[in-house]
Amino acid sequence: MLKFLPLAVVVWLVVAWFELNMLMRWMLSSVVLVYAFLLALPPKKLTEKTFGQNIKFKLPILLIIAGILWFLGGKFGFPIWWQIEFVAFALVALAFFMLLDIKTLKPEKSTFSWVFRLLTTYALASGLFIVITAQLPQFDPQVEVDKLNRPPVKLEGLAGPEVIAAGREVFENNKCFNCHKVFWEGNSDRGPNLGTRQIGLYSEDYIRGQITNPRADQSPGFDDKKSKKAMPTYYEEDLSEDEIDAVVAYLKTLRDPTHMPVEGKFGSQWTWWDDPKIIAEGKVIFEGFGKQTEGLNCAVCHGKEGIPIMTGAMDFRKADNPDTNKMPDHMPGVLMKDWPDALWYKRVTRGIDATPMAPWGMLFPHLYLWKAEAYARTFHDPLDKRTEKRPIPPVPTKEEIEKWKTDGLFMDPLL
Repeated sequence: MLKFLPLAVVVWLVVAWFELNMLMRWMLSSVVLVYAFLLALPPKKLTEKTFGQNIKFKLPILLIIAGILWFLGGKFGFPIWWQIEFVAFALVALAFFMLLDIKTLKPEKSTFSWVFRLLTTYALASGLFIVITAQLPQFDPQVEVDKLNRPPVKLEGLAGPEVIAAGREVFENNKCFNCHKVFWEGNSDRGPNLGTRQIGLYSEDYIRGQITNPRADQSPGFDDKKSKKAMPTYYEEDLSEDEIDAVVAYLKTLRDPTHMPVEGKFGSQWTWWDDPKIIAEGKVIFEGFGKQTEGLNCAVCHGKEGIPIMTGAMDFRKADNPDTNKMPDHMPGVLMKDWPDALWYKRVTRGIDATPMAPWGMLFPHLYLWKAEAYARTFHDPLDKRTEKRPIPPVPTKEEIEKWKTDGLFMDPLL
């Protein structure tokens, strides 16, 4: 097996060079080592096996391998159909290795016999192929033709929710889901997950610029040469003004009131809590110098050094501070060092009753409030003293997002 170890390393490096994800690297390198192990086994005396003997050892191993593939596929974010495909390949491997140990066929006694067996084998294989593929999503060329011939979106006379729905349709028809995930939807990470990155926090001008001139301001974590070339530059010509406006309206809904925004490619992501650039921007906002947040000055009450100036203001230096008891949704016993992202967000955007802590979310873009919160945390959790990054939050489910709406966590009714 040691002779095959350099080959496994070479396979790993080649797959890494093509920027395939970690699961593919492990899978392909493991295949090399498994074959090395099989070749290293001492030869056994060849004996015919019954069907039971043939399957009793292989089937349990197959089920274990299939379970591992299913688990790893889900853990690394592969769509459900890819997970099914991984397991299907394991089933094909079972059939192949069973075929190697099947009993020797008896010589055919007549032409009819071998023709019958040949046709039966072909019919069974074809039947299996048809039955299995019939369960998979089917491609209908006419659907694609209808999309191409569909008239452009016209926003005149449409209300807010209708514009958002039209924008999602434009997003889907232009295959944006092929490169971008939107929370749990989509099949690739060639571009950022627009849901967990919370593209909806950004201004309409910024979002429009990312569509029409994507090379101007590359998303963090996607600044390598390959990623820079991935986003097409022809959408300004291909899409009408109404279509771009509709897409922007749809993307503005992609926000998460329960988690800090996430940046970077899948596998090497980070949240704004650990982003030095965001924290530096948050300091400017916190101290009252933000151009987009003129009139907001957290330091007036909480102090530039974190030493409260106003009586009753939260002391961000003390990691063991509890939540306020003046709000009906307060979390007794939860110390500031353990506050969930959602609590930071609510206290800043909704304010605290009967105190000077105003509902700043009614006055300023939430994009900048998140940044100020990231900086405020550093008073008791300095960035240079951290030994590890905060965990990446799980991608919210469709049910969770619906609950945000029913619970009234969004201040904008359209969300």
